[in-house]
Amino acid sequence: MKNIKYILTVFFIATTLLSCNEEKWLEEVPYDFYSPENSYSTPDQIDIAVVNLYQNIHSMLFGSGANGYGWAFFYTTDIGYDCTSPTHQLNSWSDKITPETGEVAWVWNSFYKIIFNANAILSRINAVEYNSEGDRQAKIAEAKFFRAFAYRGLGIMYGGVPLVLEEITSPKRDFVRATQTQVWEQVISDLTDAVQDLPDADAVEQDGRISKGAANHLLAELYIITQEYDKAIAAATAVINNSNYALMKNRFGTRNSEAGDVYWDLFRRGNQNRGSGNTEAIWVSQYEYNTPGGGADDNLPRFLGPLYWQLRDNDGENVFLGPMSHLGGRGIGWWAASDYMLNEVWQNANNDIRNSEHNILRDAVVNNPSSAYYGQKMVASGAISNFNNPLNKWWSAIFAKSSPIGNFPDELIADPVTGLTTSSANHSYRDRYLMRLAETYLLRAEAYLLKGDQGNAAIDINEVRSRSKADPVMAADVDMDYLLDERARELFVEEFRLLTLMRMGNIVDRVRTYNPMHNGQYASNKINDTQNFWPIPNGEIERNTEADLSQNLGYF
Repeated sequence: MKNIKYILTVFFIATTLLSCNEEKWLEEVPYDFYSPENSYSTPDQIDIAVVNLYQNIHSMLFGSGANGYGWAFFYTTDIGYDCTSPTHQLNSWSDKITPETGEVAWVWNSFYKIIFNANAILSRINAVEYNSEGDRQAKIAEAKFFRAFAYRGLGIMYGGVPLVLEEITSPKRDFVRATQTQVWEQVISDLTDAVQDLPDADAVEQDGRISKGAANHLLAELYIITQEYDKAIAAATAVINNSNYALMKNRFGTRNSEAGDVYWDLFRRGNQNRGSGNTEAIWVSQYEYNTPGGGADDNLPRFLGPLYWQLRDNDGENVFLGPMSHLGGRGIGWWAASDYMLNEVWQNANNDIRNSEHNILRDAVVNNPSSAYYGQKMVASGAISNFNNPLNKWWSAIFAKSSPIGNFPDELIADPVTGLTTSSANHSYRDRYLMRLAETYLLRAEAYLLKGDQGNAAIDINEVRSRSKADPVMAADVDMDYLLDERARELFVEEFRLLTLMRMGNIVDRVRTYNPMHNGQYASNKINDTQNFWPIPNGEIERNTEADLSQNLGYF
């Protein structure tokens, strides 16, 4: 699992859009320490700066730590909810997603940090001496891709935002918002440039580094946003027709001799990169366990995994010996899949392997010998029928793609015979997909559908469904709801669902319909009609004293 080495160097300035350094009273000439003035002076230093952009993405999306901020892209939508309590975190959009909310500022600051670091590279790279102009242009392409990626996220979540396209080296408090259309124009411009100079997939020298495929995949989504559907189809087709990519249809990788299927294989440790034989991966964020500079590991198994190891049977006995390796380790039941994700999308699933017992564990065998139900399935036997399980915190299901099922590092196994783990077995310990070819097919299907071509949309959807042995969909049945169902089936906890629903403009309706914290007995946790965008953080508005950084409609 070779990866990019995440080298954090002291010269990168972690900053937010408006909180820049105060004016320097003394001009210093650095000779024996890193500074912005001497840290972008060689090709190697530029490459370190580019690698830092990969680290920025990984830290933002997968390394948000105990605060769980990164999971806001999932549990605030139709596929999941915070099951800690009805009023916890962002369950109530109207009360909790405000200009003062920590997650609101975190998303804003994280994306702008990427933009600032990309701009520093773009502003300084032309002064660096390269042996090959092609090498310079390749690094420019990477930096532009990351700037585009960040502005794409900001534009979706906040609408029009300040466009910062040059390095900021002095205090600035007069930012103004560009229109959302101007943001999309800049993203498309950067991605179009990036496509020209990024390498093709077979020429990428390190796992995790982006290629033309990643830029075209993102371009397809942007052209859908701007309603240029033929261009979206062309961009997606450039990836799909590239001989370097193909959907994985046969067993492969590190555990292909075990019970499972090809979809299960896609998410086993060591199987995400092209070196494992995976031709479906387009962009994979890298992680190396117990390696200095190996990146922050994500704690998805901890947050999404139910608190099953505290379950008790009808006689009050523990159902399990404790956290178990074959059940995904030590989950805490912080958020859970919605009924829509657990059940509705699988109606008439038939032979769809994505819904198999290998990929979604809906029951488990009692392994505590002291329980009268020892050796029986706990749900099927009724062993936990009297257990109070509000909000499905203790049990709903375990998604195998979210956890290293039966494959935790050896030092996290407390008892190799039973598979009992230590309390630290709560991370994924693997690389994470950011783009996968299955999604490219679904993006092209979306473009076809929006163009009015249900036939070709069905063909692309059925390419994905065929791999999973699912029944083909008829063209007449393809609509946006069906497409979102298919995205949920294929891309659960991979796609950042909040971004998908916000770019489609249906976040409000989908949350009201499918998020259990917004209907039934919890209907008071309403999402307002105007919350198709998140608010601009108040701290940014208050610091922008020399111009009006206007707030989004519906926020104060």
